[in-house]
Amino acid sequence: MKIDKTSGWGLALSGGGARGVIHVGVLKALDEAGIKPVHIAGTSIGAIVGGFYAAGITPQELLKYFKKQSWIRTFGLKPGLSAFLEMKSLKSMLEKRLPTEFDRLDIPFCCTATNIATGTREVLNSGNLHAAITASASIPLLFAPVEINGVKYIDGGVTDNIPSAALVGKCENILAVDVNYTAEPGSANNIKEIAVEVFLTVLKNNSKEGRELADQVISPEMGHDFDLLDFSKADELFDKGYREGKKWTDSILK
Repeated sequence: MKIDKTSGWGLALSGGGARGVIHVGVLKALDEAGIKPVHIAGTSIGAIVGGFYAAGITPQELLKYFKKQSWIRTFGLKPGLSAFLEMKSLKSMLEKRLPTEFDRLDIPFCCTATNIATGTREVLNSGNLHAAITASASIPLLFAPVEINGVKYIDGGVTDNIPSAALVGKCENILAVDVNYTAEPGSANNIKEIAVEVFLTVLKNNSKEGRELADQVISPEMGHDFDLLDFSKADELFDKGYREGKKWTDSILK
């Protein structure tokens, strides 16, 4: 009996800020190879990309969205009353393009967020989809926590940056995409660079379980010239993801 290598894959998309445009390129390669994930789990930017893709938004449309936005406009950064920042542009696009409930998506989808009270990860897979994605992408100290059913949540990457665990038992194989691999540590010469390096360290430490649980991992090496909050290199990031995705699809279709 011939095994269909293109079926049964679940997709775990990591957090990583602007580097998450790599996910869009990977999805383009999967589309071209006829590989449609049976379930998608995302964290932070992975939740944004995964949620839109699960709703039927094409990789080309997603790339156009990221290209026309600066990182400031993408998240609609505006000081909130609590001195945090708001994600007005993201919330607006969620309202325009995505259904409000998980069960109305084309592909089953879930995302992870961090429960502030318990300091643990939670898998969000029901209820208000917009709130769940926004919560998953709420980087601590930058964006305000998101309250869902009386519980406050922040970025899922704080506790689970590659949400492979959320896919266990939901698919035959898990493909994880990690957009945070760097061979060398970055510089830390000012407050911003220190904050970025600290957050990257958190993401890396919280990616180990997800990598181990995945059957295969796409993990392009990243240089420190790809800022976590700068979408100006969207084309380059997309191309990197597409190339790595193409290598992976070529390898399994041999």
